[in-house]
Amino acid sequence: MLNGKIKVINRVMFAVSALILAASLVFYLFKWGTYPAEIGVHFDGGGNFDVTASKFYGFYPHIAGGIITAGLWFAVFLIGRKKTGMRITEKGEEHFKAELSLTLDCIALLVSLFFGNWSRCVALQIPLDLSFARLAALLIAVTAVIGVISQIMTCSIHRLKEKKTASSGVGHRLCRLIPWLLTAGSVAMLAETWGRYPSDDKLYGDPEYYGKVFFGNFDAYYDRAFLLIPQIMGIVLLTVLEMISVRAAKADKQPLVSLTDKLKLITGVFFMLWNFTLMTEQSIGPVSVGVFALLCAVSFVIYAKKKKEK
Repeated sequence: MLNGKIKVINRVMFAVSALILAASLVFYLFKWGTYPAEIGVHFDGGGNFDVTASKFYGFYPHIAGGIITAGLWFAVFLIGRKKTGMRITEKGEEHFKAELSLTLDCIALLVSLFFGNWSRCVALQIPLDLSFARLAALLIAVTAVIGVISQIMTCSIHRLKEKKTASSGVGHRLCRLIPWLLTAGSVAMLAETWGRYPSDDKLYGDPEYYGKVFFGNFDAYYDRAFLLIPQIMGIVLLTVLEMISVRAAKADKQPLVSLTDKLKLITGVFFMLWNFTLMTEQSIGPVSVGVFALLCAVSFVIYAKKKKEK
């Protein structure tokens, strides 16, 4: 169970997230009578409307934000009632669950702000506030990375040394499932945006630029097929890590299983982030690449330490 202070923080942050989404919905409904039959409901990489549809589609940011926020809250609900099954002390278990729940709370709040901003711009029929949207997306990624780092450190500091405990395997199963869910979501996003390139309205109707994507890191337009490369790379890496993990589990090499679990989770999160960045025609920053490399390095250090102890 989570302690009282953490529960209060959970409830307050969930209430704030729900209030933001509810307020955006009320505002949209208040403006409902002023809209024509069709309005702008989706934005391109420049923040301008690229999809005009029935005003009923204006509920999309409310529905998407609500589903994601509710899913995160349900995850926090389960965290407070289930054991992690990891080989850590009781204090470590408490710290791990508190860190995970707070990370999800922060992400839920940022998600509600992201979709709230989207809804506000749809409601007012104005260009998307890109600076706010990008800041929210960046903070979501940073929050997730900080959460992962803190939980890895907690597991390392509070691991059990005196005796071995049987693991339920929940953490291992989640590390197998989450990266593939993120990858599937990334592929779905690419499929949904495939026909919308280039996102620049001035170039969209130009045959010379049809189907081309702006790659910020190269400051040039290339065929959208290049977006498949990082998708394929992520899938190949996850497949290789999964094969290594299965063989390590059969050979009872727990340090190696733990390493592949960490690497799969890191790969899933960062490749999803990078794919999203490329699909929105933005540049992949060196900071995210550096954090990815750092997390992989930390995972290998922990693996070497565990292997030596064993």
